[in-house]
Amino acid sequence: MINEVNIETLYDVLDRSATLLYEHNKMPYLKGIVRTCENIIANSANTNNHELNKRLNEYIHEISDIEFQKEEIRKAFQYAVLKGLKHQKISNQMMTPESIGMLMGYLIQKLFDVKKLRIYDPLIGTGNLVTSIANQIDKDVELTGVDNFGISYELSQALFGLLGYGNKIFYQDTRTSSHMNADVIVSDFSAVQQSEIYDIINHQTNNINENGYFIFMVDNVFFEALNVKTFIKEIHKRWYLFGMMILPEEVFKTQEKTILILQDKGKAFIQPESFMMVEVPGFKDQKALANVIGQLNQWFDKTKYYKYTHKGEGQ
Repeated sequence: MINEVNIETLYDVLDRSATLLYEHNKMPYLKGIVRTCENIIANSANTNNHELNKRLNEYIHEISDIEFQKEEIRKAFQYAVLKGLKHQKISNQMMTPESIGMLMGYLIQKLFDVKKLRIYDPLIGTGNLVTSIANQIDKDVELTGVDNFGISYELSQALFGLLGYGNKIFYQDTRTSSHMNADVIVSDFSAVQQSEIYDIINHQTNNINENGYFIFMVDNVFFEALNVKTFIKEIHKRWYLFGMMILPEEVFKTQEKTILILQDKGKAFIQPESFMMVEVPGFKDQKALANVIGQLNQWFDKTKYYKYTHKGEGQ
């Protein structure tokens, strides 16, 4: 059970520490969040200012005896980063809403019946999407990611450190990545130029394991800018278009979005007899949402598709 008090307590420490670093050293708020995460991991603050060190270490001491759940850490970090993005007038598109992580996590649970899973995010941003997925699925996960925007790269590294997910985040153009050997790739294309999306999608054939899945979110304008029939024809040269989830307008104020699911056409590839497609209702309408999840459960129960198992078999 998530403890809201723990979330507020950790957020307060992140916020006060970052604010203090700004006031004393003129360190930008988001950089202060990164530094605070490093201090928490080290259980000590070390600056050139004795009084500053004293106060920062007092903040760290406030949470040193609390055993935080991973979702408590992610949520507190998310709130602090959102404040920082607003403060520095940076678009919050680099942070994917946790409701999207919930939907992608549900799909991964249905597609993978394994104990260990390697997940790769080629546009990792602040790390919120891939960590929200990892925190909710009942599997031993190995996370990797790529980003070439300085502050988001640093933030995702800081979040990985707090959550104990290692440091496999690489600072580079996603189109230069290769051999990530991912079982599943997840991503959010919200902050990507429409003209670049198709190339990035196809590039991921260099990073996916045989028969693996690629689950990502795009603006609906992506389909409007393309000839859909041509897109499907071209995609099918390298991927199978497994399904899509049309997302509710309430989640995104400026642009409607869709989650697409692609599958690598490996030797064990199974083409389902029907296309998986649903329109997700507003998340506030729990009854309607439960009905859609029920429809999806029926589709997965009745449809033959490739499902990762520990034996590498499909179903």
